[in-house]
Amino acid sequence: MESDLLVRGGVIVAFLALVWVLSDWGRYGARLRRAGEGLHLVAPQPPSPVGPPIERIAADARRIRAEIKQAPPGAPVARMRGWLAAYDDVLVSACERLGIEQRLVQLAPGPVRDLERERVERMLVRAGFPLASAG
Repeated sequence: MESDLLVRGGVIVAFLALVWVLSDWGRYGARLRRAGEGLHLVAPQPPSPVGPPIERIAADARRIRAEIKQAPPGAPVARMRGWLAAYDDVLVSACERLGIEQRLVQLAPGPVRDLERERVERMLVRAGFPLASAG
């Protein structure tokens, strides 16, 4: 009789423990994964990307590039400088996401930076980054 009561009590405790763990599985699962990584039983998860999705970066690059290419001859210099600065920022973001080396952030505006921008554009296109508009 006592063993029967002990078995039933054990089953109830096991069931309650299971419900408790399942109700908070995200936290327990993360702990188990970290323990497995620490013991080298599980491969570490790749780092999650930081920043906007690469698709949005590509769309921004295409949009700003089109604005620069379609600028009328009498466009204000400040507007062109703003577009170029925004375009360079987007190119730098794309390079960071794709692991491409660039020197745009170190160069002052001028012909050397323009050449670096063209080099970065070529490298991004080679890496499969869509700079030209699809249509």
